[in-house]
Amino acid sequence: MEDLPDISHLTPEERRIIEEVMIRQKKEEEKANEIMRRKQDEVQVLEETIRARSEKHKKAGVELNATCQVCMKTKFADGIGHNCNYCHIRCCARCGGKVTLRSRRVSFRLDKD
Repeated sequence: MEDLPDISHLTPEERRIIEEVMIRQKKEEEKANEIMRRKQDEVQVLEETIRARSEKHKKAGVELNATCQVCMKTKFADGIGHNCNYCHIRCCARCGGKVTLRSRRVSFRLDKD
């Protein structure tokens, strides 16, 4: 064990209990680190998938201004599609919706549920 406090003044039973707790804590920390590593790997895979999908659409000649930037399925005719007032992403009616603001002004918002 590294970085152990001085437990020489304790009874053998007390030392054993403290060492078991420290070993258990180390195992829990390793488990938490493994979970975090898996999540980071998952995020990396998702980012690569998004990049690959974007490149695929570019190679296929799909113009992103004429396609919903959220679902990448809905295609727009000229001037159709909605721009989110907050993030300015062009999306279809399925991926966003109209919201009424306090000023009674209607605004289009991207659904980020």
